[in-house]
Amino acid sequence: MSDGPVKRVTLWVRDAERSLRIYRDALGLSVLEDKRLSGVGIARMIGLQSASLRIVHLATPGATHGWVGLYEIADDAPSAVAALPDPGGFPRYGQATVVVDIEAIRAAGGGAHSMQQVVAKLRATPGVRFITEPSEYIKTTPSEAMRAGRYGEMIFFDPDNIAVSLIDYAPL
Repeated sequence: MSDGPVKRVTLWVRDAERSLRIYRDALGLSVLEDKRLSGVGIARMIGLQSASLRIVHLATPGATHGWVGLYEIADDAPSAVAALPDPGGFPRYGQATVVVDIEAIRAAGGGAHSMQQVVAKLRATPGVRFITEPSEYIKTTPSEAMRAGRYGEMIFFDPDNIAVSLIDYAPL
């Protein structure tokens, strides 16, 4: 199996530290880099006249694809960047969901151990709103994309109203 074409998902967040409490502390992703960039070039790349960015890339150790990028904009001009309105519900057409594989984080030695432990950490994290509670389903027939087994899944909104789905796997 080879890496797919998606290098990373970029999440535009209001507060990188607050988002790190979810993606690093609760889910167990590792920080690959944490940097600050500023200047006309970086601002124009995102359609602004001036800005500075804090960029935090997270993934499992050694991953070359499938990163989560937390991008916090500061010192933005000509005006402050606005937040999207509260999505109000789920699902909505045009809404994206970041899907995080708990089994992959666990296999890479990350902090995510079980769905129950991750859910407990998320419940203790300010700004998290659960869309669905954890549920399980059995996949009896394997495919090239997914093995047969017991899957657990749940969905929540992070503090920036980004929908995140957690999926876990156990063999039958």
